[in-house]
Amino acid sequence: MSEPLQQQIKDLAKQYAAEFIEVRHYLHAHPELSYKEFETSQFIQQKLTALHIPFEVKATTGVIGLIEGKNSGKRVVALRADMDALPITEENDVP
Repeated sequence: MSEPLQQQIKDLAKQYAAEFIEVRHYLHAHPELSYKEFETSQFIQQKLTALHIPFEVKATTGVIGLIEGKNSGKRVVALRADMDALPITEENDVP
């Protein structure tokens, strides 16, 4: 990866860090168990829609977003994330 591209990625990460931290805090504060992530799924769909990223909903709550690059069909990068919570009680005292 070229130096200018690395710097561009770092700059973008810095630019959007606060927004992504806010999203993470929201999701952590609104946990949903497996196969019951209806609000979480809607939240993700709204974010993808706002970013003009096409998506499909699978298995009721699963969300698959697709970001195509300039050279479609050349290389594929897949990212996977769980969005279900564990059935535990937090013992810390933070929001």
